[in-house]
Amino acid sequence: ESDGTNAIGVAPGAKWIAAKAFTETGGSNAALLSCAEWMLKPDGKAENAPDIVNNSWGGSANTSDWFKDMVDSWRAANILPVFAAGNKKTDEAEPWPGSIQNPASLPGSFAVGATDINNKRGSFSKLGPSLFDPTGESIKPEISAPGVNIRSSVYGGVYEGGWNGTSMAAPHVAGVAALMKSANKSLTIEEMED
Repeated sequence: ESDGTNAIGVAPGAKWIAAKAFTETGGSNAALLSCAEWMLKPDGKAENAPDIVNNSWGGSANTSDWFKDMVDSWRAANILPVFAAGNKKTDEAEPWPGSIQNPASLPGSFAVGATDINNKRGSFSKLGPSLFDPTGESIKPEISAPGVNIRSSVYGGVYEGGWNGTSMAAPHVAGVAALMKSANKSLTIEEMED
C-alpha cells in the first residue's frame, strides 16, 4: 500500500521477471534447466536478462553437477546466482556439517542461510561446507539473511507473517544486490559478492 501498511521486500521498486519450473506436483531437472536457459535470453533477447536470479529451490546434499553449467553461464553473463541453502526437513535430524543443498552447494552459487531476529542461525538452516569442497576452504553458505518469522506475500494477494526458511532469506540478498546494481550498474557479480 502507498501508506506502507503492506510493505514487504528489500527493493520494492525493482523490476522482476519469473519463470515457472514447478507445477502442483513438483518439478523436473528439464523444466529447471529450461527456465534457467530462458533467464539468459528472456523472450530471445540477452539484453532482457536479469542482473540477479533468486533460486528458492534445491535438492539434497550431493555432488551431482547437473546444474553447474547453468550457474557458470549465469556468471559468465554477469548474473548473480542467489540460492537458498536449504531447510531441515521434518524427518531429518538437525542440520549437520555438509547438509547444504545442491545447487546452493555448487561452486559459483551464492548460497544464503537464514537468521532470526537475534542474528542467530535459524535452527532449520542447512550448513556447509559444500560437498564439492570437503576441505571447507570455500565458505558455504556465503551469507545469511533474515529467514525466521518473515512477513511475505502469499498466492492470492495475501500478506502473512510467520514464514520460515532459507527461501525467505534468499530474496533479502537478491533485493540488496538489486539495490547495489541500481546504485552502480557497472558492478560485477564478484564485487557484489564481496
